[in-house]
Amino acid sequence: AAGSVIYASGFFTAVGGTPRNYLAAIGTNGVLQPWNPEANNLVMTIAFGSGTVYAGGAFLAIGGTPRNRLAAVDTAGNLLAWNPDAGNSVETLAISGATIYVGGIFNTVAGVARNRVAAVSTTGVLQSWNPSLDGPVYVILVDGSTVYLGGLFSNVNGSARSNLAAVDSNAALQSWNPGTDSTVNTLSLSGSNIYV
Repeated sequence: AAGSVIYASGFFTAVGGTPRNYLAAIGTNGVLQPWNPEANNLVMTIAFGSGTVYAGGAFLAIGGTPRNRLAAVDTAGNLLAWNPDAGNSVETLAISGATIYVGGIFNTVAGVARNRVAAVSTTGVLQSWNPSLDGPVYVILVDGSTVYLGGLFSNVNGSARSNLAAVDSNAALQSWNPGTDSTVNTLSLSGSNIYV
């Protein structure tokens, strides 16, 4: 949400009978807004920061302009130059300051090896942050300098982690290691507790 507007993404092609391909903006009063970026395929995740809606998913274009699974659109519906180019589907985004953490099933971002997670600046520059996972990441939660990852993986940076992990802002694996026996889809922070 941004003020009185809620941004939505998913597998839909209409909202209230009006065409909207995978992205839409709806007022808190329930009225569909004119914002209409027109993704050409599924948008799995969005994140809002500084007047920009960042989108990730399986799409290859926004409004007919090529964007491989990552894009940024302003609140007027204009596609922005931000174009990190993920090599496969993006499942989750998390914003921390001027950094956007990206998770999914990709093995490259901007043509550079990144196994399931990456960090991209709000100006579109791929960052050096590079923990390497052997399976999909479905959720990223940032708490200060700690980045929590959830998904369906068994190791991070070559160390055993069962579907949950924490890395710092330098991509160093942390000791936090609760593990689960199957897929993690969402995480939520409350005080010093993380709900899985």
